[in-house]
Amino acid sequence: MFYRGNFRIPLASAIILAMCAILLLPWLGETLFNSKGEPREAIVAVSMLESGNWILPLNFGEDFPFKPPFMAWIIAALSWLLNGGVVTEYLSRLPSALAAIGLVMAGFSWARKERGDRFAMLFSIVTLTCFEVFRAAMACRLDMVLTVCMVVPLYLLHDILADPRSRTNPLRWLGAWALLTCAVLTKGPVGALLPGLVAGVYWLLRGQRFFPTLLRMLALALAAMMIPALWYYAAWMQGGDSFLDLMLEENIGRLTGNMSYESHEQPFWYNFVTLIAGCLPWTLLALFALADFRRMQRTPLKPAGLLALTAVVIIVGFYCIPASKRSVYLLPAYPFVCYAITSILDSTAARRSVRAFTWLMACIAIVAPVAFVVMLISPLPSLQLTSPHWYAYITLAAPLAAGLAWMMNRHSPVGHLAVTVWAIYLSYIACFMPAALNGRSDRHLMEKIGKPENILILQPADGQKNRFYTLDFYYRDKLRPVASVDEAEAYPAGTVLLFQTSADTTGLHRNYRYSLLTPRGSDHRSPVGMAVRQ
Repeated sequence: MFYRGNFRIPLASAIILAMCAILLLPWLGETLFNSKGEPREAIVAVSMLESGNWILPLNFGEDFPFKPPFMAWIIAALSWLLNGGVVTEYLSRLPSALAAIGLVMAGFSWARKERGDRFAMLFSIVTLTCFEVFRAAMACRLDMVLTVCMVVPLYLLHDILADPRSRTNPLRWLGAWALLTCAVLTKGPVGALLPGLVAGVYWLLRGQRFFPTLLRMLALALAAMMIPALWYYAAWMQGGDSFLDLMLEENIGRLTGNMSYESHEQPFWYNFVTLIAGCLPWTLLALFALADFRRMQRTPLKPAGLLALTAVVIIVGFYCIPASKRSVYLLPAYPFVCYAITSILDSTAARRSVRAFTWLMACIAIVAPVAFVVMLISPLPSLQLTSPHWYAYITLAAPLAAGLAWMMNRHSPVGHLAVTVWAIYLSYIACFMPAALNGRSDRHLMEKIGKPENILILQPADGQKNRFYTLDFYYRDKLRPVASVDEAEAYPAGTVLLFQTSADTTGLHRNYRYSLLTPRGSDHRSPVGMAVRQ
């Protein structure tokens, strides 16, 4: 593939940083929690601040967190420093957004050394607007924090190998160790072992000797587990064997398929389908470029390209092993897939494909804002759209302007395409997403429930756990589970009892006034009933 000349673009890094900040930071609090994933992470930080226990806080009064606490520590610290100890949607998502910005800027610096400013800017925008990366960047989930802590050490280890003088310089090694330590504190030992495997194979492919490479990577991974080991020990002292069993199941049982419950079990091909879908809209560009494949000049992979190929093959291959598969597990591979997509975008041989794809995105940029306004004026009942804040409508002008600019100018398709896709995402996070999802949040149920002294959750008859994470977050972790209606009898009048259709409601008619709270709860997508103790 043809590589363009390396030339400097004034303020390139500042432009990318501004695009990241404008796209992510103002809009993190616009969308309410509307599924159990985000509040389940945020509740851990809430329980830390409520209980003062920063090692192993219990949510719902009895549940251990499923993952190590690094993400919750950040949320709790930000909430304590910036909002008086109150966790909000914005502060819950802020660590993911900051991690995404760090990931993009680190990728910009890495690609800039190899391919120059133009390629680095395109690579950064493609990474930022890759759908799975963008989705993780605006969500209160640990995956983006984990990704930046896994991917940036690979960039550092690539630079260490490229510059022999830095192999004895402790700063890059120290940076890699610190980030891998945070990765282990985010999701366990895989956070250090998998990047070590990728870097080790890459070093071997670059001609390094086997045993020195093995020792370096193994020492780095083990060193990254030293501080987390202290937390594991302290948590074990608090949680005992129950905590130990949970950690073994999450870290080993998930990999071997020996978990006590079914967890996102998917067939082998699932990872490849989700990778294609997760790279939208840029996978469409790759499909467009198939017509130009014969005209592309194939050249030997540069070191950065070899690292990207190695990372994608090992990370995707590794997550094909366990039966449990989710799209977010592959997130550390996405920057390296985006490197390949950017190589297509930057190729002179793909000019026709890029122009065609730019036309498609320009049409979408013009049609989508108009269609959104029409649907708000004449809504379809099945969509349940809610109107976003007035200032969010300003962002609708961005994709319209970008699409029209291309149709009027039709020069520099690559630049127009990057700006157009960025503008579409800006309108999506500011307008489309809050309008589509806020009506589905259980936050509105608080108006029906009120502020009772006790809110209980009636558990299913089969003994499985049933939790309402969204409501528990908004009630600051005040909900408590009960096994039966008889157990709830110990609570005073005015107590609210929440239950699903799977719960055993025997005896509910005696002392409770009950009704349907919502036909579709946001956590479990099923009806939720409410009973009030008389």
